[in-house]
Amino acid sequence: MTSNLKIALIIMTFIYLFLILKKIRNKKLQISFSTFWIVSSILLIVAIAIPNLIEILTKKLGFEVPVNMLFCITIFVAFYLIFNLTVRLSKESQKNTLLIQEISLLKNRVMDLEEKVDGTK
Repeated sequence: MTSNLKIALIIMTFIYLFLILKKIRNKKLQISFSTFWIVSSILLIVAIAIPNLIEILTKKLGFEVPVNMLFCITIFVAFYLIFNLTVRLSKESQKNTLLIQEISLLKNRVMDLEEKVDGTK
């Protein structure tokens, strides 16, 4: 990798990290959701800054080509993210069901109270 490409990638990664932190500061992104993106950007900076890190890891982990290792890691991370989002979606769905039930009970109670008030007039 040429030094110009490394510099450009590091600058783009810092811009990416800055945008994530800006979204957190503006309360458009929760810290719990952003930790993955912050860690991934830091790891990307480390991988770019250390020469031949990807090649060394490829040999240590037993992959033939660095691209195969990167694809494998990317697929694993994508599956993790999908699973994590599915778990969060399931929790939110359960919360919505509970909220709908509570609202229905409150509506029935309000209607009963309105009938009592209308009946006493």
